[in-house]
Amino acid sequence: MKKNTLSSKTLITSLTSVDSLSPLLIGILLFVTTLILSSCDKDEEDFSADIAKVVGTYTVTDTDEDNDIENYSVTITKSGNGVQISNFGDIMYTPVKATIKGNAFNIPSQTFKGKTMTIIIYGSGSLNGNKLSFDYTIQTDDDYYLEHTCEATKQQ
Repeated sequence: MKKNTLSSKTLITSLTSVDSLSPLLIGILLFVTTLILSSCDKDEEDFSADIAKVVGTYTVTDTDEDNDIENYSVTITKSGNGVQISNFGDIMYTPVKATIKGNAFNIPSQTFKGKTMTIIIYGSGSLNGNKLSFDYTIQTDDDYYLEHTCEATKQQ
């Protein structure tokens, strides 16, 4: 019996025909394409210059929703690709994480569990020179929302 030789043209035609591709091969091609396209995403942005602007010790004037004012100090230090704030709200023993991109300051939602209460803290603001202005909310586990507005001045 004589074997038919497969020409490269016939092979390419067979392989490029969607009908001839098995579902497994289609899945592999989609997976490889996804990997290639995801590797083309831009690398994680470097915000070290923005972080350097905000790092330091600040004197804070914190006004709550009842217009009660409290003054205290916080220290902002670099933490990975963001910052952490020690003595946040003059109540936190654990640092609160935040990010700075350009002059936009963000405190993503974070949950803290104590012995008798769980709270969620989140907020946002902006940096203008040596002044950091931001609002934050403390949500308690019994659904109270404590809203604060802060003006923080960097100490020299």
